Amino acid sequence: MVRRRLGRRTGADVGERERIACRAIFCFVGADPATEWLTGVELDEDGFVLTGPALPFQTSMPGVFAAGDVRAGSMKRVAAAVGEGASAVASVHVVLGRRVEGPAT
Repeated sequence: MVRRRLGRRTGADVGERERIACRAIFCFVGADPATEWLTGVELDEDGFVLTGPALPFQTSMPGVFAAGDVRAGSMKRVAAAVGEGASAVASVHVVLGRRVEGPAT
């Protein structure tokens, strides 16, 4: 059985073949998110972690952040994941600053 999910083929039987016309191919290994262990964090229908809009990369659980391939809407590329991780640090600093300074008045 072959299913399509987010434009990707999944569930192909071993040995099944299909010819698809294309100019290039990107092969993803392990493109399914390993988020089964997460509790209290909102996921999309495919299991990717939802982030924002309160702070970039912050999940539905305040103070918990997600970046890279596990994040819904990410580009699923190493360079992008590194950039997201670096950007997420700015949001972490905002949260830590609030804890040190106390709530805004």
